Amino acid sequence: MRAVELLPANRNRSLKTIAWQWLQTAHGLPGTLIALIPALLPMLFLACSPVAPPEEDLTLFQIGGFSREPASLIADKKGFLQEEGLRMEYTRVNSSFELMQGFVDGKFEVIHTNADNIIAWAEGQGLDRTPHDFVIFMGGRKGLLQRLVVGPEIQSFDDLKGKTLAVDAYNTGYAPVLVYMLKQEGLTLEQDYEMKSVGGGRLRRDAVKRGEAVGGFMSLDEELEQRGFYLLARSDTYITSYSRGVGAARRSWAEQNEELLVRYIRAMVRATDWLLDPQNEAEAIAVFRSENPESPEQAEEIYEEALDPQFGVIPRAAVERDGIQTILEIREVMGEMEAPLPSPEKYVDERYHQEAIASLGG
Repeated sequence: MRAVELLPANRNRSLKTIAWQWLQTAHGLPGTLIALIPALLPMLFLACSPVAPPEEDLTLFQIGGFSREPASLIADKKGFLQEEGLRMEYTRVNSSFELMQGFVDGKFEVIHTNADNIIAWAEGQGLDRTPHDFVIFMGGRKGLLQRLVVGPEIQSFDDLKGKTLAVDAYNTGYAPVLVYMLKQEGLTLEQDYEMKSVGGGRLRRDAVKRGEAVGGFMSLDEELEQRGFYLLARSDTYITSYSRGVGAARRSWAEQNEELLVRYIRAMVRATDWLLDPQNEAEAIAVFRSENPESPEQAEEIYEEALDPQFGVIPRAAVERDGIQTILEIREVMGEMEAPLPSPEKYVDERYHQEAIASLGG
């Protein structure tokens, strides 16, 4: 019997299983070869482990987003992408417009963002007011925790009347969530308050510090706390489901690059599985810490949120339709969509995800 005949068909089996299969077949081998089993087993284990191609042979994948999704970091740092023959080049953006315009211009093949951006730009409600063939092919995280931080002069929601709030983009991203929240508190956009589009969280903080707005969705830093800024409201008080961190591509690009996209999804699903395994906690935190060595304390926060049942990553990177439905209803409140609302299915194509899952045996 040749040694190659002893290799398992499934290269992802555990080393314990491989060793057991080897020993089960050893009785049919010559005595001299049996004596070599202890020395041969490590080489067999190595042969059965997934091996990434050389970097020069990897297919470059252009991806954009506000920050690396937890599963994306794991897929990259743990080698799941490389084992699929992929190399990620990630571009971090500062605003929804920068992300979506880069997507429109073909700078990014795939983006990870909240489903609101995909829906808005697919419907022609983005800044360019042109419909685009964007589609969601995998899920990311669920729930939404955005904090409405305001200055000390705002002691109640009524105090927001006549004031301006800083947002990323005026009618996409998390701005519709803010409009929805304030609507529940009896405030109407343009009638009771205004919004100013300035960009991502850091840019919103800067605008508030300059006095251009009295608050917005942002985190409190030391300067703002010293100036008396505080948390007025949280988004999870008003909405229970929200699709964010979803993977999206052009429909035309996905159809032309099906095999490539399936490989990418497969790597992301494996990374999600690995991340959700509690046995990998210490290593996962180390990965997150390596990405942001200046703020090592954030690594544990990222890990805890990733596994949070309300805000964490979705098992197997599945698409959460309830979260998409929530976004459609929020956009209706903002006046960007009219009843009857379309089904979430209009913005989703799961065939690539299903193929990836099937190839993993799940």
